[in-house]
Amino acid sequence: MIIINDILIIICYNIGMSLNLELKKYLKEMELDLSDENISDIDIYIREINAWNAKADLTALKDYESMFVNLFLDAFTVTPFIKEDSTLIDIGTGAGFPGLALKIFNRDLKITLIEASSKKCVFLNHISNLLNMKNVNVLWGRAEEMGRDISYREKFDYATCRAVACMSTISELCIPFVKVGGQFIASKGKDKAEITQAEGVIKNLGGAIDKIDNIKYSFFNEEKNIVVISKSKETPEKYPRRNGVPQKRPLR
Repeated sequence: MIIINDILIIICYNIGMSLNLELKKYLKEMELDLSDENISDIDIYIREINAWNAKADLTALKDYESMFVNLFLDAFTVTPFIKEDSTLIDIGTGAGFPGLALKIFNRDLKITLIEASSKKCVFLNHISNLLNMKNVNVLWGRAEEMGRDISYREKFDYATCRAVACMSTISELCIPFVKVGGQFIASKGKDKAEITQAEGVIKNLGGAIDKIDNIKYSFFNEEKNIVVISKSKETPEKYPRRNGVPQKRPLR
């Protein structure tokens, strides 16, 4: 005889399976192939975000589909630009996006996450351990300070950032972490003018815009741009400026 708990487990399993099948339509639109293990990791990740959200303020999103689309699929738009077995630093990672989401997709990545909230750092360590992720380093601090630290400055193949700050600001915060020959990959909104207006700043920081890739899928509320910036020379020592200055007085 099947007891009530068994019935609930079966119902929950079937709901989860049908939801995954629906969301896989989005993956097909992106031409992105996730394994069953990838999907399982995402399921666990979303469950843990919900469990930790009240105490760590991880996201304003509430339901599974919103998190899947706006956190994970949004992060996966960066995957075509990241080579396997690379080093990547994610600045202002929050709940781990795009950094840890990229790690789910590419386990060979060596990931460093910078986050100013200690509670979020505790969560990041928790979820990376829970998902058995190797080569994940969580740093509690600010990009302005870490970017001047010789342990991290110009040490990474890639830097990523999902911040809402202007292009000049995130370039000043992120480009110092990228080694010469590496790339900063920024996820920005649909306003291309803001991006091109920052070209002079990016050049002064040692980089140049290689590509602006317009992203438009049916499941996103609006189109976005992925900006690929290659670094050809070292960033001047005076950048990034002290805490808070890049946000208050963006370079021009």
